[in-house]
Amino acid sequence: MAKDIVMPKMGYDMTEGKLLRWIKHEGDTINKGEAIAEIETDKVNIEVEAFDSGVLQRILVQEGETVPVGQPIGILAAPGEAPPAEDKPKATAPTAAAPTGPQPPEEQPGAGGGTIKQELPSTVRAEAPERPRAQAPVAPGNGHAPAAVATQTHQGGRIKASPLARRLAQEYELDLSAIRGTGPGGRVTRDDVLGAAEAARTAAPAPQPAPAPAPEAVPEAVPMAAAAAGEKPLSRLQQTMARRMVESKTRAPHFYLTINVDMTAALALRQQLNAQAEEGQKISVNDLIVKAAARALTKFPTLNASYAGDKLTLHDEINVAVAVAIEDGLVTPVVRRTDQKSLGQIARETRALAERARSGKARLEDYEGGTFTVSNLGMYDVDTFVAIINPPQAAILAIGAVRRVPVYEGDTLVPRERMSVTLSADHRVTDGATGARFLAEVRGYLENPLRLVM
Repeated sequence: MAKDIVMPKMGYDMTEGKLLRWIKHEGDTINKGEAIAEIETDKVNIEVEAFDSGVLQRILVQEGETVPVGQPIGILAAPGEAPPAEDKPKATAPTAAAPTGPQPPEEQPGAGGGTIKQELPSTVRAEAPERPRAQAPVAPGNGHAPAAVATQTHQGGRIKASPLARRLAQEYELDLSAIRGTGPGGRVTRDDVLGAAEAARTAAPAPQPAPAPAPEAVPEAVPMAAAAAGEKPLSRLQQTMARRMVESKTRAPHFYLTINVDMTAALALRQQLNAQAEEGQKISVNDLIVKAAARALTKFPTLNASYAGDKLTLHDEINVAVAVAIEDGLVTPVVRRTDQKSLGQIARETRALAERARSGKARLEDYEGGTFTVSNLGMYDVDTFVAIINPPQAAILAIGAVRRVPVYEGDTLVPRERMSVTLSADHRVTDGATGARFLAEVRGYLENPLRLVM
């Protein structure tokens, strides 16, 4: 029996997706798990897998079209199955007995259709999460506190759930014990968590976003005539970045603290480590900073938290997102459990994440789960800057270039390597004194870098 291939739901607040290209064509035989089409979300470009073997009987959505989550994009039929006598739209005109009001589209993740390929070659999308956009290129913020959500209190392995399902439940603040598992033996899967998150979202009153200034409004599309006149349509990633940055600046009360760090010892240690490292395993200045930030966060949990209305969500993992520049803007892939990893592990993982992002082959999970962000513009010769917090995180570090400057040691001027570090933090979550102590802790690790390898 023929089945619909639908636009899948990739993340908590994804409502639509763009069909970039059909990998298979009408009449092609498809094996289960084979890539059928590539779609663009506001976080990542990703392939839709065949949920069963069969024949791509009909293509319903053409390349370049944007459709809601859950809408059929094609029909997969059994081999030899005859096509329908005529094309019939999915939604027919209401009859006298049917409701006359507009009916909302189904938003069940992957309902009756394609599933998302989890193992892709070494890229965005972005903007996890947002995941949840949480963590995305630009990760998305909660923006609301659904009544159905609660802080996770499950114990160890009592609840059968996949690791990804556990992580998503934590990020959406859902109680795993309240989610019905559809996997083998009642195991809670990723789709079960996303479905519960969507149900909680639709059940809660919609948040009222702060009005954005007219010049920053993001158009849905730019007519071709306007594009020819010098305007350029924004990609879904760029639209998401624009919306989320306005959301962050208008909702989160930012405050900023800047310190200077003596990087002389850190650079010397890096040189020693890299002299013994194999090609492709070398450590960057940014790897040292990411490790120092992760270690410091273990002592300042409120900077590894999220604001949730009348409470703070204190994350039990330290997952540092690293800002990476790509053609369409900025994405923030995530190094998970950063505080527990060695400098070498952080270097290898960060390099792989950046390569996938820049080549357009990122995996959705690359952008999920970030709890803190490091943004480094030192390689662009920027001395100092302030960064916008990546919601729903509470803070972000902005890193400037390392400069050799004269510094007094007693009455003598000596050359030292100095770097500017600026913390942007959400004043609803933390305060200036805590932020200052956190920066001092980061500086302590960088100025005594042997602590990072012990």
